[in-house]
Amino acid sequence: MRQAMAEAEVGDDVFHDDPTVRRLEEETAAVLGKEAALFVPSGCMGNEIAVSIQTKRGDSLLLHRDSHLVLTEAAAVTELLGRKYYMIDGDRGRMRPEDVASALAASQAGPDTIAMVEVENTINWGNGSIYPLPQLEAIARAARGRGLPVHLDGARLWNASAATGIPAATYAAVADTVMVCFSKGLGAPIGSAIAGTKAAAQEARLARKMFGGGMRQVGVIAAAALHGLSHHRGRLPEDHRRARRLAEAIAATPGLRLNPQEIETNIVIAEIEEPHDRIQAFVAAVESEGVRLVRFGGPGRFRAVTHMDVDDAGIERAIAAIRRAAASVLRATR
Repeated sequence: MRQAMAEAEVGDDVFHDDPTVRRLEEETAAVLGKEAALFVPSGCMGNEIAVSIQTKRGDSLLLHRDSHLVLTEAAAVTELLGRKYYMIDGDRGRMRPEDVASALAASQAGPDTIAMVEVENTINWGNGSIYPLPQLEAIARAARGRGLPVHLDGARLWNASAATGIPAATYAAVADTVMVCFSKGLGAPIGSAIAGTKAAAQEARLARKMFGGGMRQVGVIAAAALHGLSHHRGRLPEDHRRARRLAEAIAATPGLRLNPQEIETNIVIAEIEEPHDRIQAFVAAVESEGVRLVRFGGPGRFRAVTHMDVDDAGIERAIAAIRRAAASVLRATR
């Protein structure tokens, strides 16, 4: 990947004149089955561009309350873009089509007009849960039945595809716009893309400039994304296998709680038993052995993510560190 970056042919992407970026955008669009794609610095910017080009100030977005767009991007969407949220529940981040249909019907009679439906696949706060394709298709039918666009936050769409065997383009077909990350699972240091129609990609390019995302000789990082797209999707099942190994070990560790059956891809979210105020000491004890966890999603919870830089030996090292921390920090409080 670094060799590809060093050898990248570059131009000026503000003028759509960087050949490596153009190739990345063309190949991304082809993989997703869309007419065009736009390279952006981050997945957050890609999501927010999709919101900005498909809705207007004062509109509401229908989405799950545990969506990344809510829990991480709310300030940008509500304060900068002036949109509102119409949030509903669902199993591990997955909305039920009937709940979506009911919410859309109710919004027609109220002051908060829903202008777009947003779904996420895989779902970060759902332990990397995968949206079943029929469920996504039913949600899309409910939205399009009312003339509304659908945006797919596919930051980890590569993982959903690798776990199910369903092509990324099949998932992307449910949405008018889709965002994918090259730094999630594919190993690139930076970069995402938003894909849709040619007209949407052109609007997105103008919106990217407004967001401060115009880039110049950016082929040096587009080359990394292109290398990951071409070479690293096929290895994602290795991450999923290692995540399951880690999850099973955590579930078997006294003082920790986790249902291994919920681990479908590469995200492992677990919880320490009460008192939850020991979470910081627990995470610090694990990190002191060179293994990093993240406090995540509520009192006593932490997250681990497997990726291409963690091999089987690394997983065993992480398991050993977690077990020692649980024994020394958590059991000492009982």
